Amino acid sequence: MSLLLCFMLYRLEDSEKPAIQAEIASELEFFNLPQFFAAIPVIVYVLEGTPEDQRVIWVSENIQKILQFSAKDILTKGWWEEHLHPDDFDRCVMRAEEIFRKGGGMHEYRFRHANGSHIMVQDELHQLAVSSGTRFIGVWTDVSEPYRLEQDARQYAAQLEQAIFNTVDTVAKLTELRDPYTAGHEKRVGVIAAAIAAEMGFDKRFQEGLRMAGLLHDIGKIAVPTEILVKPKRLSASEYELIKEHAEFGCQVLKNIPFPWPVADIARQHHERIDGSGYPQGLKDQQIIIEARITAIADVVESMASHRPYRPALGIEVALAEIESNAGKLYDLDAATACLRLLREKDYSINWSSA
Repeated sequence: MSLLLCFMLYRLEDSEKPAIQAEIASELEFFNLPQFFAAIPVIVYVLEGTPEDQRVIWVSENIQKILQFSAKDILTKGWWEEHLHPDDFDRCVMRAEEIFRKGGGMHEYRFRHANGSHIMVQDELHQLAVSSGTRFIGVWTDVSEPYRLEQDARQYAAQLEQAIFNTVDTVAKLTELRDPYTAGHEKRVGVIAAAIAAEMGFDKRFQEGLRMAGLLHDIGKIAVPTEILVKPKRLSASEYELIKEHAEFGCQVLKNIPFPWPVADIARQHHERIDGSGYPQGLKDQQIIIEARITAIADVVESMASHRPYRPALGIEVALAEIESNAGKLYDLDAATACLRLLREKDYSINWSSA
């Protein structure tokens, strides 16, 4: 089709004067191009003018079959703008001007069909050099069905992801039943970690991963005896060693689940410290993934500011003092700085009673 389009444009390029333009239709008939275009499922048109003032000078007759508009309709000035979806109008007009200046390009937008419904179209333009003015060949394709399938797929993916979140939230609540003194801890850690990530400039997808990981970061505690989890006094050295195993066990539980985020690694690394003093692997600095470095800070803040079986809540200021004094030592400097800025300067509010 490209060769035929180029040939047609070549013929059009010879017709710069209005008097000669009247002969275009008969020339095209001679080469049977209108019949060819009528048989393909796209609309072909020729556009000329300036970026700010464009007009259609020819359109294939199959516009009647595809859009139920006549060729005469589309040749009317302002017809295209009149039928753009209101929500796409400004973007489309600006993009069309940009395409004119660049000499070609493509964009997609919603367009009003003659029956009043809106369809998704793909509009591709290519410039033909002419002696005066600017002329483009356009190919206009109805992509409503692929667009609908894509939207359906996105909606399904969103629903599936929400179902996963709901399932994980339920699992977290079941885990909390074994340790009622820390009810809501997992959710709050995820919320705080996501807020820190937002403060650091990470996108919403990254933040969603931290919320998910927050709900699951302590899932390994299901392997720890309940009497140790709820012990109302300080743990012995051996009990503490048993508690520390929850990070590795949590990773083993989660590693075969195909999350779109490194949830298993976050569970394993959220007690690592950048000086290598953490557990279970004694990782340092960049060996610890950034998601785990952020979650580690959120975990410390939430734990210190909340009640525990062996002590009352220490309060948010004590927790922030811990982060501040060990920023760059135990905790990632950038994440710690973002946390302090968020909770002190911006007065970010945490719902400590949420479960």
